[in-house]
Amino acid sequence: MIINTKPQHLFRWLTGLAYMERLAFYNPVGPEPPTYPLPPEEIAPGLFFADLFSLVNPAELHARGIYNIAAARNCEGSYPRDAECAFIDEPTTLFALADVRRSGHPVLVHCDGTGEGVDFATALLVMSDRMSVDEATERLTQKFPYISMRPASRNQLRGFEEMLMEEERKKARLHERMASASQELRQNGRGLLCKYLRTR
Repeated sequence: MIINTKPQHLFRWLTGLAYMERLAFYNPVGPEPPTYPLPPEEIAPGLFFADLFSLVNPAELHARGIYNIAAARNCEGSYPRDAECAFIDEPTTLFALADVRRSGHPVLVHCDGTGEGVDFATALLVMSDRMSVDEATERLTQKFPYISMRPASRNQLRGFEEMLMEEERKKARLHERMASASQELRQNGRGLLCKYLRTR
Protein backbone atom coordinates (compact mmCIF):
# COMPACT_ATOMS: atom_id res chain seq x y z
CA MET A 1 0.00 0.00 0.00
CA ILE A 2 1.08 3.57 -0.62
CA ILE A 3 0.57 5.58 2.54
CA ASN A 4 0.21 9.35 2.27
CA THR A 5 1.33 11.64 5.08
CA LYS A 6 -1.68 13.19 6.82
CA PRO A 7 -2.17 15.81 9.57
CA GLN A 8 -0.64 14.72 12.86
CA HIS A 9 -3.66 15.66 14.95
CA LEU A 10 -5.74 12.97 13.22
CA PHE A 11 -3.11 10.40 14.14
CA ARG A 12 -3.45 11.36 17.80
CA TRP A 13 -7.14 10.49 17.74
CA LEU A 14 -6.53 7.14 16.08
CA THR A 15 -3.68 6.24 18.38
CA GLY A 16 -5.83 6.98 21.42
CA LEU A 17 -8.66 4.89 20.02
CA ALA A 18 -6.36 1.95 19.32
CA TYR A 19 -5.35 1.69 22.98
CA MET A 20 -8.81 2.06 24.47
CA GLU A 21 -10.01 -0.69 26.76
CA ARG A 22 -11.23 -3.62 24.72
CA LEU A 23 -14.89 -4.44 25.36
CA ALA A 24 -17.24 -6.85 23.66
CA PHE A 25 -19.34 -5.03 21.08
CA TYR A 26 -21.98 -7.68 20.45
CA ASN A 27 -25.30 -6.61 21.85
CA PRO A 28 -26.65 -9.38 24.12
CA VAL A 29 -30.25 -8.21 23.73
CA GLY A 30 -30.11 -7.81 19.94
CA PRO A 31 -30.54 -10.37 17.17
CA GLU A 32 -28.33 -13.43 17.36
CA PRO A 33 -25.39 -13.80 14.96
CA PRO A 34 -25.96 -16.19 12.03
CA THR A 35 -25.70 -19.89 12.79
CA TYR A 36 -23.68 -20.54 9.64
CA PRO A 37 -20.77 -18.25 8.66
CA LEU A 38 -21.60 -15.77 5.90
CA PRO A 39 -19.14 -14.11 3.49
CA PRO A 40 -18.08 -10.48 4.01
CA GLU A 41 -20.85 -7.94 3.41
CA GLU A 42 -20.49 -4.80 1.27
CA ILE A 43 -21.56 -1.96 3.58
CA ALA A 44 -20.69 0.83 1.11
CA PRO A 45 -19.40 0.86 -2.47
CA GLY A 46 -16.03 -0.88 -2.39
CA LEU A 47 -16.05 -1.33 1.40
CA PHE A 48 -16.56 -4.85 2.75
CA PHE A 49 -16.88 -5.81 6.41
CA ALA A 50 -16.37 -9.17 8.09
CA ASP A 51 -16.86 -9.88 11.76
CA LEU A 52 -16.08 -12.66 14.20
CA PHE A 53 -18.80 -14.87 12.66
CA SER A 54 -18.00 -14.25 8.98
CA LEU A 55 -16.52 -16.76 6.57
CA VAL A 56 -13.29 -15.23 5.24
CA ASN A 57 -11.21 -17.25 2.82
CA PRO A 58 -9.03 -16.59 -0.24
CA ALA A 59 -11.57 -17.94 -2.75
CA GLU A 60 -14.31 -15.62 -1.49
CA LEU A 61 -12.02 -12.59 -1.51
CA HIS A 62 -10.68 -13.44 -4.99
CA ALA A 63 -14.24 -13.67 -6.29
CA ARG A 64 -14.96 -10.17 -5.04
CA GLY A 65 -11.63 -8.71 -6.16
CA ILE A 66 -10.55 -7.89 -2.61
CA TYR A 67 -6.78 -7.68 -2.16
CA ASN A 68 -6.54 -4.83 0.38
CA ILE A 69 -7.37 -5.80 3.94
CA ALA A 70 -7.37 -4.10 7.34
CA ALA A 71 -7.56 -6.76 10.04
CA ALA A 72 -7.63 -6.93 13.81
CA ARG A 73 -4.66 -8.78 15.25
CA ASN A 74 -6.74 -11.73 16.52
CA CYS A 75 -8.75 -12.32 13.36
CA GLU A 76 -9.38 -15.86 12.21
CA GLY A 77 -9.50 -16.44 8.49
CA SER A 78 -7.18 -16.76 5.54
CA TYR A 79 -6.41 -14.14 2.91
CA PRO A 80 -5.02 -14.41 -0.64
CA ARG A 81 -1.24 -14.67 -0.75
CA ASP A 82 -0.99 -11.57 -2.92
CA ALA A 83 -3.24 -9.51 -0.62
CA GLU A 84 -1.99 -6.30 0.99
CA CYS A 85 -2.77 -6.59 4.71
CA ALA A 86 -2.39 -4.12 7.57
CA PHE A 87 -3.58 -4.01 11.17
CA ILE A 88 -6.49 -1.75 12.06
CA ASP A 89 -4.79 -0.53 15.24
CA GLU A 90 -2.05 1.19 13.22
CA PRO A 91 -3.10 4.82 12.55
CA THR A 92 -1.67 4.96 9.02
CA THR A 93 -3.87 2.03 7.95
CA LEU A 94 -6.97 4.24 7.88
CA PHE A 95 -5.41 6.70 5.45
CA ALA A 96 -3.91 3.92 3.33
CA LEU A 97 -7.29 2.20 2.94
CA ALA A 98 -8.98 5.52 2.18
CA ASP A 99 -6.47 6.05 -0.64
CA VAL A 100 -7.11 2.53 -1.95
CA ARG A 101 -10.86 3.16 -2.03
CA ARG A 102 -10.35 6.47 -3.83
CA SER A 103 -8.35 4.61 -6.47
CA GLY A 104 -11.38 2.39 -7.11
CA HIS A 105 -10.18 -0.83 -5.47
CA PRO A 106 -12.36 -2.66 -2.91
CA VAL A 107 -11.15 -3.11 0.65
CA LEU A 108 -12.07 -5.40 3.52
CA VAL A 109 -12.24 -4.53 7.22
CA HIS A 110 -12.02 -7.72 9.31
CA CYS A 111 -13.09 -7.40 12.95
CA ASP A 112 -12.29 -9.99 15.61
CA GLY A 113 -15.18 -9.17 17.94
CA THR A 114 -13.43 -6.62 20.17
CA GLY A 115 -15.07 -3.67 18.41
CA GLU A 116 -11.92 -2.24 16.83
CA GLY A 117 -13.11 -3.22 13.36
CA VAL A 118 -16.43 -1.46 13.92
CA ASP A 119 -14.59 1.69 15.01
CA PHE A 120 -12.28 1.46 11.99
CA ALA A 121 -15.04 0.88 9.43
CA THR A 122 -17.05 3.76 10.90
CA ALA A 123 -14.03 6.09 10.76
CA LEU A 124 -13.43 5.08 7.13
CA LEU A 125 -17.04 5.87 6.20
CA VAL A 126 -16.86 9.21 8.01
CA MET A 127 -13.61 10.16 6.28
CA SER A 128 -14.09 8.71 2.78
CA ASP A 129 -17.86 8.86 2.32
CA ARG A 130 -18.50 12.03 4.37
CA MET A 131 -21.11 10.23 6.47
CA SER A 132 -21.94 11.22 10.00
CA VAL A 133 -21.06 8.76 12.76
CA ASP A 134 -24.74 7.87 13.16
CA GLU A 135 -25.17 7.30 9.41
CA ALA A 136 -22.06 5.12 9.29
CA THR A 137 -23.20 3.08 12.30
CA GLU A 138 -26.62 2.59 10.74
CA ARG A 139 -24.98 1.40 7.52
CA LEU A 140 -23.08 -1.24 9.51
CA THR A 141 -26.05 -2.41 11.56
CA GLN A 142 -28.20 -2.82 8.44
CA LYS A 143 -25.94 -5.73 7.47
CA PHE A 144 -24.90 -6.75 11.01
CA PRO A 145 -27.91 -6.06 13.26
CA TYR A 146 -26.34 -7.77 16.29
CA ILE A 147 -23.44 -5.27 16.40
CA SER A 148 -23.49 -2.27 18.73
CA MET A 149 -20.89 0.43 19.20
CA ARG A 150 -19.22 1.21 22.52
CA PRO A 151 -20.27 4.62 23.93
CA ALA A 152 -16.64 5.70 24.36
CA SER A 153 -15.93 4.84 20.72
CA ARG A 154 -18.96 6.80 19.54
CA ASN A 155 -17.74 9.88 21.42
CA GLN A 156 -14.23 9.52 20.00
CA LEU A 157 -15.58 9.11 16.49
CA ARG A 158 -17.79 12.17 16.82
CA GLY A 159 -14.69 14.12 17.80
CA PHE A 160 -12.97 12.76 14.69
CA GLU A 161 -15.97 13.77 12.57
CA GLU A 162 -15.84 17.30 13.98
CA MET A 163 -12.10 17.54 13.22
CA LEU A 164 -12.73 16.56 9.62
CA MET A 165 -15.56 19.09 9.33
CA GLU A 166 -13.33 21.82 10.74
CA GLU A 167 -10.64 20.94 8.18
CA GLU A 168 -13.24 21.28 5.43
CA ARG A 169 -14.37 24.64 6.79
CA LYS A 170 -10.75 25.87 6.87
CA LYS A 171 -10.25 24.79 3.27
CA ALA A 172 -13.46 26.55 2.23
CA ARG A 173 -12.40 29.79 3.96
CA LEU A 174 -8.97 29.62 2.34
CA HIS A 175 -10.55 29.06 -1.07
CA GLU A 176 -12.83 32.06 -0.55
CA ARG A 177 -9.88 34.28 0.44
CA MET A 178 -7.86 33.14 -2.56
CA ALA A 179 -10.79 33.77 -4.91
CA SER A 180 -11.32 37.23 -3.41
CA ALA A 181 -7.62 38.09 -3.70
CA SER A 182 -7.55 36.87 -7.30
CA GLN A 183 -10.55 39.01 -8.21
CA GLU A 184 -8.97 42.04 -6.53
CA LEU A 185 -5.74 41.49 -8.45
CA ARG A 186 -7.63 41.31 -11.74
CA GLN A 187 -9.49 44.52 -10.96
CA ASN A 188 -6.27 46.30 -9.97
CA GLY A 189 -4.60 45.02 -13.13
CA ARG A 190 -7.41 46.39 -15.29
CA GLY A 191 -7.22 49.72 -13.47
CA LEU A 192 -3.48 49.97 -14.01
CA LEU A 193 -3.86 49.07 -17.68
CA CYS A 194 -6.52 51.75 -18.20
CA LYS A 195 -4.35 54.31 -16.43
CA TYR A 196 -1.35 53.35 -18.59
CA LEU A 197 -3.38 53.61 -21.81
CA ARG A 198 -4.69 57.07 -20.86
CA THR A 199 -1.15 58.36 -20.43
CA ARG A 200 -0.05 57.18 -23.87
